Amino acid sequence: MKARHLEILQEKGFPVPKFILVSENEEADLSFSERDCFAVRSNFSTEDGGEHSFAGQFLTRLSVKREKVQEAVQEVFASYAGSLDYKEKANRGKTEYYLKEQGKVEKQKNAERQENREKQESTEQKKAEVLVETVLIQEMLFPEKSGVLFTKNPKGILSEMVVVLGEGLGDKVVEDQENVLTYHYFPGECLYQEGRVQSCLSEQAQESPGLGLEEEELKTLFTLGERIEQLFQKPMDIEFAIEKGKVYILQAREITTLDMHLPVRILDNSNISESFPGICLPLSESFAGEMYSGIFTSLGRRFLGKRVSSYEELFQRMVGGFSGRMYYEISSWYDILRLLPFSRKIIPVWQGMLGVSNEEISFSKKKPSFFLKCRIALLFCYYFFVSQRKMKELDKFFQERYASYSKRVDEEDDAQALYRIFLEMKEDLLREWDITLMNDMVSFISTHLYGKKTAFSLETMKPVRALSALKTVAEKHGLDSEEYRREKKRYISAYGDRIVGELKLETRTYRTNEELLDRWILDSLETDSVEKDCEETSCSEKASEPKQHKSLLYRLAESSCNNREISRLHRTRCFGLMRRIVDKIGEKTIGFDLYYLSLNELKELLFSGKDFSLKIAREKELRKAYDRLPVLSRVKLLGKVDRDPLAGEISILSYESFKEKGNIEGQIRTPGKDGMVRKAGRIGQMEKAGKEDGDSTPRVFFGRGVSKGIFRGEVLKIKSLQEVRATEAKGKILLSYSTDPGWFPYLNMAGGLITERGSLLSHSAILARELEKPAVVNIPNIMEELQSGDIVEIDGDLGICSVIKQKEKIGLQDK
Repeated sequence: MKARHLEILQEKGFPVPKFILVSENEEADLSFSERDCFAVRSNFSTEDGGEHSFAGQFLTRLSVKREKVQEAVQEVFASYAGSLDYKEKANRGKTEYYLKEQGKVEKQKNAERQENREKQESTEQKKAEVLVETVLIQEMLFPEKSGVLFTKNPKGILSEMVVVLGEGLGDKVVEDQENVLTYHYFPGECLYQEGRVQSCLSEQAQESPGLGLEEEELKTLFTLGERIEQLFQKPMDIEFAIEKGKVYILQAREITTLDMHLPVRILDNSNISESFPGICLPLSESFAGEMYSGIFTSLGRRFLGKRVSSYEELFQRMVGGFSGRMYYEISSWYDILRLLPFSRKIIPVWQGMLGVSNEEISFSKKKPSFFLKCRIALLFCYYFFVSQRKMKELDKFFQERYASYSKRVDEEDDAQALYRIFLEMKEDLLREWDITLMNDMVSFISTHLYGKKTAFSLETMKPVRALSALKTVAEKHGLDSEEYRREKKRYISAYGDRIVGELKLETRTYRTNEELLDRWILDSLETDSVEKDCEETSCSEKASEPKQHKSLLYRLAESSCNNREISRLHRTRCFGLMRRIVDKIGEKTIGFDLYYLSLNELKELLFSGKDFSLKIAREKELRKAYDRLPVLSRVKLLGKVDRDPLAGEISILSYESFKEKGNIEGQIRTPGKDGMVRKAGRIGQMEKAGKEDGDSTPRVFFGRGVSKGIFRGEVLKIKSLQEVRATEAKGKILLSYSTDPGWFPYLNMAGGLITERGSLLSHSAILARELEKPAVVNIPNIMEELQSGDIVEIDGDLGICSVIKQKEKIGLQDK
């Protein structure tokens, strides 16, 4: 398969070094090249297949002199029989092939008896051809740099291309003898570089601080990668080399570790980043997921009736987290919008109103039946006309319920009782909340049909005017006056939860910390900008009112937009009420650390007393690491997967193709305007209840996750394979500086792998992925930090090693 792919690439004009194939007893004819050195590579028939792909099991000889080529060919052939385990797997694959071929022959015998003998001879010939294994002889390059391009991140991030680059030949990179530079490219989004490779040319080391790819080289690589993927119609693992400025393709094989049976998820941050700016903590992600799921489930019951069960799984995936940030799972939204009448017309309107920049539409479910569409169309028309009345009823209902729950939360001090209030509140307040989604559609459609950019007299201006009034009182009477305190109390009661990042539960609002409001008032008095903005807005509204024609469509657009703002304010208050519940529970338990737990973990903490200190420590480090990574507006994933936190050096690169998308530097960070969460660190009085940082803090190490899965077990520290038997590795987590192909029997018996060096290209990574063993590589100084007998948990997706229990070092001898 390796040689066949090269032949196809060569035929299509790709830059492939010249090569030939030779069988075991064939004399190599090297007249195809004038070079003196060659690369002799394995070309086993099942080597690059999806089921029998064990990279590194067969020999590759580089820089072979012309007179030594025949000898190297025989060495490679000898390696084919060197691994009994691989040979058994390969033979099983061949047997399956022969049986399939024989089955075809039997069918042909029954259908065409006269051609029976010819078909049998043809089949025997095919068997003979398959049995002939070959070795690939390729012109040897002496590149300045080489590496591997993955057209899809092997972890399952389908919108990311990854380049792993090393200096010189790639063999040292694979063997973890050379540091690497990794490029992460999200087409149309961003390009960033991880790590720094020092020049190995001693005299030039001081002049050349690092080796990387030029912009044109990157463009060439990514273009070649896209073309090769399109040619083979599969995600590809492409080995390349750059010699004298020219890029050569050495090998192209399918990425066999991607599980294409997993669902494809498309995440889009559109306008959700307005409510959840920056990094979000786990409790906010979990609570938002519960709210969206509950609302859409209610909507489904209203419109789908008994058929709602077929969409319940979809309702659980309306929002999701990626790299610590909140996203709409846009693929789920499209499936729901598809149920609506005239969905082809409505979806573009919805995209425009929501600010979805990528207009690509994808569906994960089958097209709804005509009968179901008719049912929904009738209900849609009904709720379209009664939506405004329903929204007024919801407004009244919420205000009554909110006042009641607010009082109960203030009066309750028991942590478990507070959690039960949350459960009751969730069921009660969300019961009719799905009508707000219907009102959103009315707002989008009526505003779109009205077509004019009209400044409606929106509810949005009420908190602005209230804040302006508070500022006027402060300017007139001072912040220490009774008048100011009274007006401030009134403002906080009505709008105390309205602030940047208001839906992030960890955000400190005016209600949780009144000093934030005082500080804002003092700043605004100095700049005097708010009053001018407010006056200009008021004048603009007054000036526009005489020109507005109060048609039916206008009134519907105005009413639905106002009701939308009212519901958004109520949503903010609902999240604010949950924030107060969590704060009070935190005061009784572990303080601000509560926000690093999910809702289910919060429940376990309260009712079973489970210790989450390790999980909290991991989440804290994860959020710090993710805050350093570029922000992505859209990402396509295969199942549930996340980016590596990347604890090393990260550099954002400019890239010519991004000019059409805007300045890349502006896409890198979206710092929160409030800035309070990271500066405050803890919540007022909750600091006393939180755990003190010290030696008891669980230890968490970051590396690169190269093979997904989570495994907890005992560490087996290996400095030399000669000192350890393979049976000792059974069920343990192997710890070493690096690995090589000889580690296969050890890793095959182990539960996971940790190495101090390594990359996506190293044998550690390749072998672990193909054996489906969780692995974390490139953890600095991990050999000094851990020893045999330690209990750790590794997460091969996130690249985390968490220490569960360490043995005392006194009197212990590491292997």
